[in-house]
Amino acid sequence: MAKKTHTRSHSRALTRVARAPKPIVIRTTKIVKAKHRKGHRRSGGGITGGLFSKDRVTTVSAGFAVGMLEKMDFVKNLPHLPFLGTTGTIGVAAFLLSDNGRNRMADDIATAALTVAGYMMGSTGAIVGEGPGVVGGAYVAGW
Repeated sequence: MAKKTHTRSHSRALTRVARAPKPIVIRTTKIVKAKHRKGHRRSGGGITGGLFSKDRVTTVSAGFAVGMLEKMDFVKNLPHLPFLGTTGTIGVAAFLLSDNGRNRMADDIATAALTVAGYMMGSTGAIVGEGPGVVGGAYVAGW
């Protein structure tokens, strides 16, 4: 009988295949500089642009409304607070109608009226109005 030849079996061990390492890529981000915006002048610049600003025009119109309200017979016949006079009473009434600033025009009228009343008290020591403590049509401080 002939001798059998043995075939070699392949090794089943895990082998690691060496691969070439990937190259390291360094990327830099592009720096984009922000564009500088130039200042734009508003129309009507110069002296008159600041003089007739929105805030000043509303204050002037509110002061005009206070003056018109003081001349009305309806307001003259209303009772006034003796220590505030006519102008101060208009300011307090306008503030109460403004609903804590929600009604912008009434709030501006209140501001203008109280400003005028404060000016009168500071300059003359009296606020124009009628009621007890009034001397010559004006409330005198400390009466």
